[in-house]
Amino acid sequence: MALRKAKYYDISHLLKDYPDAYYYMAFGERSNGKTYSALNYALERYFKHGEQFAYLRRFGEDVKKKNLSPLFDAHIANGRISELSGGTYSLVDYTGGKFVAMQYDEDSGKIVKDIQPMGFAFDLNAMEHHKSVSYPKVTTIIFDEFLSRQGYLTNEFVLFMNTLSTIIRDRTNVVIFMIGNTVNKFCPYFTEMGLTHIKDQQPGTVDVYTYADTGLKVVVEYCDPISKKGGKHSDVYFAFDNPQLKMITTGAWEIAIYPHLENHYRPK
Repeated sequence: MALRKAKYYDISHLLKDYPDAYYYMAFGERSNGKTYSALNYALERYFKHGEQFAYLRRFGEDVKKKNLSPLFDAHIANGRISELSGGTYSLVDYTGGKFVAMQYDEDSGKIVKDIQPMGFAFDLNAMEHHKSVSYPKVTTIIFDEFLSRQGYLTNEFVLFMNTLSTIIRDRTNVVIFMIGNTVNKFCPYFTEMGLTHIKDQQPGTVDVYTYADTGLKVVVEYCDPISKKGGKHSDVYFAFDNPQLKMITTGAWEIAIYPHLENHYRPK
């Protein structure tokens, strides 16, 4: 079964073209397949290699059951879970911060769950609660919606780094995906990570940042808009003459103003 229609984003090409990077950042228009693709990679690592993933968001509300239960709905609907698990599982349960593959047994009428989680959900605002727990099987970290329209947590970049440290410990086999929509060009991560060319980066391009002789490499892609491949059917709903709607249909930056919340980062 195909991953999705070819016009949707596929993050796997970044890992193929830049296999020695630790961070892969992809941003662009909403609903172009960025999150789907990163989660698909995480599913592949789990079902093929037994490796787990961590899914990060900013606030506790973001990782509640009502918000994350539908996270894998597309992978369930198109049969991807069943395909990758060899038909053993076709559904995903999210409870207690854990994603678990499961299947409905028609003979017994019961739900059969996998013996271990595929992955875990964390919110940066509560990272202190996870310091004493070990996650040795997590090799994929997905920070979804890392770009914010409203603002960021106080000292958020350090919270993010501490969360990564809690999960990674003393390993080098973990890749980090940072996924975002082009809602606000002023982002603390761009400054803290030294991503100096993002303000001028064009859609459909990839920039690679290296940091002296540390071995650290960050790959940044401004995703090509789907409009170049025929667009999304839903674009018709957003065809009003408002430039901020271009983020939805083409991936153009929506906001070029400072975050409004107090104690948040401001561009220098």
